[in-house]
Parts: sequence; C-alpha cells; structure tokens
Amino acid sequence: MASGAAAATAVKCGQVVTSSIRLANNLVNCPGNGLVIGANNITVDLGGHSITGTNAKGGEGVADDGHAGVHIQNGTIARFFSHGVGLRKAPHSTVSNLTIRAIGAGGADPDTSAGVLVQDSSFTSVLKSTVSNDVKAFQSDGVDVLTSPSSTIQGNTLARNNWDGMVVLFSPDTQVIANAFQGNKNQGLELNGSSDRSVVRGNFAANNASNGLTVGASSGVRIENNFLQGNPESGLFMFDLHGARISNNQAGFNGAGIDLEGGQFGSTNNVLSNNATNRNTFVGLIVENAANNNVLTANTADSNQGPPGQGGGIIVASANGNTLRSNVAVGNLDVGIGVFAGDPGDTKRNVLTGNFATGNHAHGIDALAGTIDGGGNVAHDNTPLPNCLGVVCS
Repeated sequence: MASGAAAATAVKCGQVVTSSIRLANNLVNCPGNGLVIGANNITVDLGGHSITGTNAKGGEGVADDGHAGVHIQNGTIARFFSHGVGLRKAPHSTVSNLTIRAIGAGGADPDTSAGVLVQDSSFTSVLKSTVSNDVKAFQSDGVDVLTSPSSTIQGNTLARNNWDGMVVLFSPDTQVIANAFQGNKNQGLELNGSSDRSVVRGNFAANNASNGLTVGASSGVRIENNFLQGNPESGLFMFDLHGARISNNQAGFNGAGIDLEGGQFGSTNNVLSNNATNRNTFVGLIVENAANNNVLTANTADSNQGPPGQGGGIIVASANGNTLRSNVAVGNLDVGIGVFAGDPGDTKRNVLTGNFATGNHAHGIDALAGTIDGGGNVAHDNTPLPNCLGVVCS
C-alpha cells in the first residue's frame, strides 16, 4: 500500500520523486517530463495543481518506469507529446481524479500517444479521470492498456480524443466499467488481442466516429448493460469472439445496433440475450460471415430503418447453426427477422423457435431453405404477406 501523501512540497520540472508528496505549486511549460517516479509505493497528489509541458517529443507529465504501487491523483496534466501519465512495468498502480488534455499534438505516423498509458503493469487502475486529447495528430488515445492483465478502468470520461477513447490489448481479466466514450475520432473502446474473460459493463458510448464499442479476438468476455447511441457504424461491433455473454445492452440510433462478425477465425458459442436494438439506421442485431453456433434469445429489435433488402430487425447472414429463440421484432422498415445467404457461403442449420414479429415490412420472418423450424413462432400484421417465409407462424 502507498503511504499517505506528505505536507505540500514545492517541485520543479523533471524532478525525480522518491517519497509521497502533495504538490504546492504548478509546473508550467516543462521542456521534457513533468515528474519522474523514483520509488515503489508512493503517492503523488497534485493537490489540484497542474503539470503542463511544451509538447516536446518524448515528454510525459508523469513518467513511471519500473516502480510498483504508485498512486497519481487530483490535478491536471496537459500539452505533453507522448503521454499524460506513462506507467511501464508499474503493477498495482492507480491513476485517479485527473484531467488530461492536449496530449500528442502534431504527431505523425508512426507516433502514438495517450492520456494514460498502462503497459506491462498488471492490477493497475485508472479511475474517475477525464481525458480529452482534441488535437491534430496521427493517433492520440484516451487510455491505452497494453499487456496489463487484471486492470480496472472505471468511471472515466474519455471524450473527443484524436483516435480511440480506450484501447485494451493482450490484457485478460480487465474490467472496463461505467466509463463514458463520447465523440472520439475513431472508436469509443477497442478491446482486442486475447483479452480473455474481460468485463465491459455499464459504459456509455455515443457519437464516436465509427463504433461505440469494439470487442474482438477474445474468449469468455462479458459485455453487459452498456448504452450505445449515435455511432455511425455500430453501437457494439464484435469479431473472433468465443464463449462471450452479451446481455442487457441498449443500442439505438447507430448504423447497426449490435453486429457479431465471424472475423478471421470465426465467432462461436456466444450468447446474446435481452439486448434492445431499436431505431438504428441499418439493422438492429446482425450475426454474419461465419459467426456460427451462437444463441440469440429474448432480444428486441424495433423500428429499425432498412434499407430495403439489406437491413431490418434481427438478421443472420452467411452464418450456420445459430439458435434464435424468443426474440421480438416490431415495426422495422425491412424484414423483422431474416435468415439469409450470401458471401462467403451458404447459411444452414439455423433454428428459429418462439420468436415474435409484427408490423414489419418485407415479411415478419423470412428464412431461407435449410433453416430449422423449432415451432412456436408468431407473426401478424406484416407487409407484404405472407407473414412468414421458411417457417410456420401462428
């Protein structure tokens, strides 16, 4: 455990900190690093003060290379080129209650920056901080978590960053909880690269330039209770996902609400349940392109727009062996529930049981040959008639 912060202490740019301190002054226009961590298990409390740089290459607001159990908190960091806070081989550390702005301005390929970098630092937390790197740069993320298992990223606002709000790579058992990803120039969140058993829960992702949340190439992930709105590609985009539980998410006014793709190696044995995918401009919920042997149960898809022949409520396309059970599709401008073929191949052995579709266009349920009718499907007041193709509906 870190020791308590000491009495207020005057500091200077580039100072190496070897004991707990609370800053007594601002650091202004630091030509390199602001502060450098020089010991384990210490607290650096900015005490409401700010650390600003000159955007010099390589500069960081607070740099920690190899010191564990460090706590950095309570202030503002701005105008550094590399990172606001850089934690490398610094496990069991915490960043909290910081405001980080304008990191990485002017960076060109291959320069990458982030408000907070967590690298090779397991069991590290980033909490209750605001990061907005609204700069012109090749890539400046809000928070990057790289090869840092069992990290917790919770209660942060990551908005208007030049690239992704947050990136989590090769970091299994990471918790991404109750963050706001808003208006980032690429994706709100990308969690990828064998970040197995991670939890993505209770986040708000709105108006990001592509997807709200992207989760891929991982197994055993839980994605639940997220609110996804106004993302032009997808609210939630997933690929190469195995054994995941995707539940109780609300995805509306996106391009696609929820999109599960097979990706490069397929997406299998995932369960999508109790998700609400309403009023999206293309499709509510889609499972496609070799996303095989998944279960879709008790999801709703209402008032999604189309376009005709391409979208609708709940769609399975070019995917095999999926089970659709007790889903509801109401008032979609294209088909309510559709099972279709196309590239990369046939669509077979999908099972439809106990689904409900009403008030949709292009039929309530439209399932191609090879679909298994599990019975109990209900459809009425869809146009054109018949209400169902490929399965029997009451």
